[in-house]
Amino acid sequence: MRGVDFIWYLILIFILAASLSAYAATRLSSHADTISKETKLGGVLAGTLLLAVATSLPELTVTVSAGIIGNAGIAVGNGLGSILFNFFVLFVLDLHFRSKQLFLGVSDHHIHTGFIALALCLTTVGALAIKNAWSFFNIGSFSVAIVLIYFVGIMIISRKQRASDASQNNTEKRNVSVKRAVRQFILFSVIILFTGTALSLSGDALAQNTGISATAIGSILVALSSSIPDAMSVYMALKLFNVNMAIGTILGSNLFNILVIALADPFYTEGSIWQDSSNELIYMSLIGFTLTVLTMIIIKRDRTKNSATYVLPSVIAVISYVVVVGMVAI
Repeated sequence: MRGVDFIWYLILIFILAASLSAYAATRLSSHADTISKETKLGGVLAGTLLLAVATSLPELTVTVSAGIIGNAGIAVGNGLGSILFNFFVLFVLDLHFRSKQLFLGVSDHHIHTGFIALALCLTTVGALAIKNAWSFFNIGSFSVAIVLIYFVGIMIISRKQRASDASQNNTEKRNVSVKRAVRQFILFSVIILFTGTALSLSGDALAQNTGISATAIGSILVALSSSIPDAMSVYMALKLFNVNMAIGTILGSNLFNILVIALADPFYTEGSIWQDSSNELIYMSLIGFTLTVLTMIIIKRDRTKNSATYVLPSVIAVISYVVVVGMVAI
C-alpha cells in the first residue's frame, strides 16, 4: 500500500511541477519576444541563446545530477531524448499552425545554427561508438570537442546576427520597458530551474518504481518532462508570430542539450559517460542529425506548391519520432 501511495505522491508532484513550468515558459516567451524586438539581439539570438538556455535549465540539472549519481543512461538519454522531443514539438506546432504557413518566412541565419547542430550530432555518434576514446582528468576527448564546437559556433552565430543588424535600421518604438522584461525573464528562468528540476526528478523516480530501463527513462519520460518549458515557449513564440525565436529556441536548445552531456562528463567518476551508455543512443543521435537536416530544408523554403507539400516534412518528422520512441520503449 505504501508503494501505491508513493506513486500517487510522485504523480501529484509531477503534475504540479508541469503546470508551473508551463506557466513560467509562457511568460518567459513573452519577455524574450520583447527583448528580441527592443534590443539588437533579434529573434534568432533571442531564441538560440536566451530562450533556449533558460528553458533548458532542467536538462542541465538532471543530466549533471545523473552523472553525479553514476547513471550514464539517464544523463546521455535525457540530453539526446530532449533533442528528438524538441523537434517533435516544433513539427507538431507547424502542423497546428499549417494554415498560416509560418515557416516560409524564417531567417536563413538558422542555417548556421543547423550546421553547428549537425557537427555536434556527429560528434556524439563518435563519442558513443568509439569505446576506447582518449580522456584527460576524467574528461573525454569528445566532451572537450563538444564544448569547443558549441562556443565557437555561438560566436559565429552572434557575429552573423550583428552583421545583419548593422545593415538594417530599426526605428520601431515600443512602450514596454526592456529593463522590466529582463528582470521578469530572469525571475521566470529561476522558476523554470526549480519546477523543471522537480518535474524531471519526480518523473525519474516514478519511472524507476515501474522498472523501466535507464535508457527509456532518460530518453522518453525524463526528456519529455524536462522539455515542457521548451514546448510551451515555442508555442507562445509562434502565437506571437515570432517564428525566428521559435526555431532559434529549438535549435539552440538542441545545441545546449548536447553541451550539458559534455558538462556532466567530469562528474561521472565511473569511467566515460559516453562509453557507459547504451548503443541504442547512437540511433537517437542519427535521428537527431536527420531531423536537423529536415529542419534546415524547411528553413530554406520560401514557397510551396500547395498545403500538402508544405506539411509533408512535418508529417515525416512526427512519424519518425513516434517510431523511435516505440523502438526505445520496447
